[in-house]
Amino acid sequence: MRKLDNIMQHIGTKELIAISLGIVVIAFAIILVMAYIGSVKNNSLSENNGENQIANEGASGDEDMPVVEMASEETKTESTPDTTVLAKKEGAKEGYLNRCVFLGDSRTVAMVNYGFFNDDSALAQIGISHPAFASNKFMNNAGKEYTMKSYLESHQAQVIYILLGVNGINDSSEDHYKNTFISLIDKVSELAPNSNIVLVSIGPVDDNGRYKNYVQNALIDKYNDFLLEIAKEKHIFYLNISEVLKGSDGQVKSEYNGGDGLHYSGKGCEAIFNYIVEHPVPGISDEGEYVVKYVKPDPNKVKVTTGDESGINEGNFGDLMDIMGITEDQNASDASSQSSTVTEDEEAKKKEEEEKKKQEEEEDKNQEEEPKEEQKEEPKEEPKEEQEEEQVEEQVEEQQKAEEEASNSGTTDNEGNDDNGSGGGNEAPTSQPEASSGQTTEDNGD
Repeated sequence: MRKLDNIMQHIGTKELIAISLGIVVIAFAIILVMAYIGSVKNNSLSENNGENQIANEGASGDEDMPVVEMASEETKTESTPDTTVLAKKEGAKEGYLNRCVFLGDSRTVAMVNYGFFNDDSALAQIGISHPAFASNKFMNNAGKEYTMKSYLESHQAQVIYILLGVNGINDSSEDHYKNTFISLIDKVSELAPNSNIVLVSIGPVDDNGRYKNYVQNALIDKYNDFLLEIAKEKHIFYLNISEVLKGSDGQVKSEYNGGDGLHYSGKGCEAIFNYIVEHPVPGISDEGEYVVKYVKPDPNKVKVTTGDESGINEGNFGDLMDIMGITEDQNASDASSQSSTVTEDEEAKKKEEEEKKKQEEEEDKNQEEEPKEEQKEEPKEEPKEEQEEEQVEEQVEEQQKAEEEASNSGTTDNEGNDDNGSGGGNEAPTSQPEASSGQTTEDNGD
């Protein structure tokens, strides 16, 4: 204490002021550092909350949606040079798809709308390109919104299919096209480290179709070779759907052409579906029933990426919506042939019930009309019978009257003869007309 007192005695006023200012400056600097750290934490929490909010929007409509089985270290498989291209498996079953999700563009949207993929098993948007995929905000048919990050965090599926590359294939920079595709693959691997990634070949088109200025089969073939090489380098898998979609002339088969040369018909979607099932990732189970819960798309909420990359504009937008199955009266049975989903059975059952109900209503209507017809006929018959009875009674009365008159006439004649003798001839004209009248009445009565 004495030493401190001695020090304070030797320190002047100027020194005390300088020390005080130094303490204030240090304290202020500490406050600024603490505020910066707090701001960074809040921004991080806000970003995570935003992702969670996007992932949870619309969750109320997903209670009945089938749940994708999650990946684990045990389900992770690295490809080898012999297994990179997925081979056909005999006896493969659709239950395999309970363990898969799909990242794609309009071609994947069509797979959902035609009832081959579950709405929540696909993250896709019409017109989206692979460079824009990771930063895009998606909305599915149920109205649920996702980013790729939020979707993959909640959908750590055993198999993730990437069905992209056709939009933006006319990129003026080949390096940009390739580098952005590699970045996307790396990001998916980072977000879903235990998932098996499958690069799906870009399906063929009609070189003379509506989108001929944006995509040609020569470009598709070139970039499919690139995707195959990347799959080998990264020890992931490659699915060659072009094998089933392409005709001998190098164009998309006519029966799979949706009408514009780029998108596929219901039969084309079915061919893709079957090819995926028949060429599974090795080691992934295909047990269990595969059920699709169809969710009708709302034309007013569909998100579409337009522009030079996709080739979508106002001129072809309406036709594209029809091909995508996005119409007011669209239902799951619009596909030419469905997978083993419950939708087809439900539609058939509903139709059968409606026909049965209609038949029952017609029978009830006929039964109600029969008594009414009988009631209408009865009143007509009753007046007719009464009229006949009245006519008979009138005839009997007139006949009796005629007989009485004839009897009275005979009595008068006899009396005239007895009293007057020859004078009876003067009354004959009077009695004769009466007799004639009586005879006429009898004739009418008969």
